[in-house]
Amino acid sequence: MLIYRFRITCEDHDGFLREVEIQPNQTFLDFHHIIIDSSELLHCDQASFFMTDKKYKKDKEISLKAEKRQVRRYDDDLDQVVTEAVALPLMKSTKIKDYIEDPHQRMIYEFDGREHFSFYIELFKIFPSDGMVSFPRCIKRVSELPKKAEQPVPVQHAAPVHRVTTPKVPLPKIEALVKFDDIVEDEHELAAIESELGNLIADEDITVFDSHETEDTVDSQYSYADQDGDEDEGDEKLDHIEDYEDIESLDKRLSGFDQYSDDF
Repeated sequence: MLIYRFRITCEDHDGFLREVEIQPNQTFLDFHHIIIDSSELLHCDQASFFMTDKKYKKDKEISLKAEKRQVRRYDDDLDQVVTEAVALPLMKSTKIKDYIEDPHQRMIYEFDGREHFSFYIELFKIFPSDGMVSFPRCIKRVSELPKKAEQPVPVQHAAPVHRVTTPKVPLPKIEALVKFDDIVEDEHELAAIESELGNLIADEDITVFDSHETEDTVDSQYSYADQDGDEDEGDEKLDHIEDYEDIESLDKRLSGFDQYSDDF
């Protein structure tokens, strides 16, 4: 059984090199896996092989997933170029030998995963297998592809507390106050009101004065009379000593007070 040996380089990294051996009956999907494994790439959902000419001009495409492409071709019946949607062949069902037309067949492999890489592939050796080795395999490995820096995990911040703000309601306009500006003062009416207020104040002063005088009169009439009455009801009022001509008769009158002693 024959073995194909391909040389793989990277378009954007000159030092990168891989040499891969694969069997003609193996599929492009096997080729896809050996490339990403030897290049230490993560598996992706979008990848394609393009068959090219010697200047790496793209022609036929073999896709990792079922897709359709708008293809322009010349229609002999219409005698013009037409565009039509064509389903692309899949890697898993397409064998490599079906697309090898040149001993130095060239192709492009495009990887569209977390990063995008474009690889140039060239068939440079065909030889028989001894049947003791499993394929596909990487037999030469030079340099590595740059790894994309890991993006820092965003720190989860607490959700901001939304303050509930009460909208300010503007004060209603007091239209009644505005209307007072149009009122015209009547001087005669104001004079009559002032005269009436003066009379009321004068009458109130007279009433207050009479009430005070009445209270003083009543107090003078009753306060002293009550005091005199209390004295009459108590001890007997004595006449002045000069009114008595006969001192002896006065002594006899008061002699009764010596009968009792003040010392009890």
